[in-house]
Amino acid sequence: MLLLPCSGHNMTLGRCLPPERFESEMSPSLRRLACLFCVTLATPALAQGPAPTVLGCTGPFARDADERRLAQVFGAANVERAAIPVGEGNTEPGTVIFAKDPAKRIDILWHDAYARPNVVIVRNGSTWPVAVTGLDKPVANGASLAEIEAMNGKPFALTGFGWDLGGYTNGWDGGRLEKPVGGCNLSLRFDPASDAPGDALDKVTGDVEFLSTDSAMRQTRPVVIEIELGWPL
Repeated sequence: MLLLPCSGHNMTLGRCLPPERFESEMSPSLRRLACLFCVTLATPALAQGPAPTVLGCTGPFARDADERRLAQVFGAANVERAAIPVGEGNTEPGTVIFAKDPAKRIDILWHDAYARPNVVIVRNGSTWPVAVTGLDKPVANGASLAEIEAMNGKPFALTGFGWDLGGYTNGWDGGRLEKPVGGCNLSLRFDPASDAPGDALDKVTGDVEFLSTDSAMRQTRPVVIEIELGWPL
């Protein structure tokens, strides 16, 4: 039978003892258990740590990270599973952080069952910056083609616009953007300005690769609309 000190909250839980007899009639093992119970009740839940202000391939997005780690960093209420768009009308199961806030949203696809990140996606409208090793300024949505080329330190290739995989970078040709913090791969997607000249846009449309220095490409004034951090298998 459970021994309890008398109080208004425990009268129905077991044998009730006056406080002065409660401790004396407890066995040593029960006393230790009661002590542990009291310590557990008195210990507050661990507070959620501060979320990062700049993303990289470390911490919650490190090679060995998982969905539980996302919940610890960003708060469980802000992490949910969802079908993630992957292009050409297809989706894959993944995880979304801040799904209801476009300015803070992050999509994650996994190599395993909600473990080991495959791709971390900062979509158009999300304001998360991404840190790059050796650069003081992070990469962010809205950056121009010329700004990204300057950050890379040399020209780079990207696909033509106007199709599901249009506007994506295709490597950095040994430039500085090959080294996001944490060692994963960085890919950006560009979109031309809404008022880009039609003749220039026609020249850089379709499944063709162009250099960032291409004259017609520059005339369309592309800006970054998506950032991807990828971990290979």
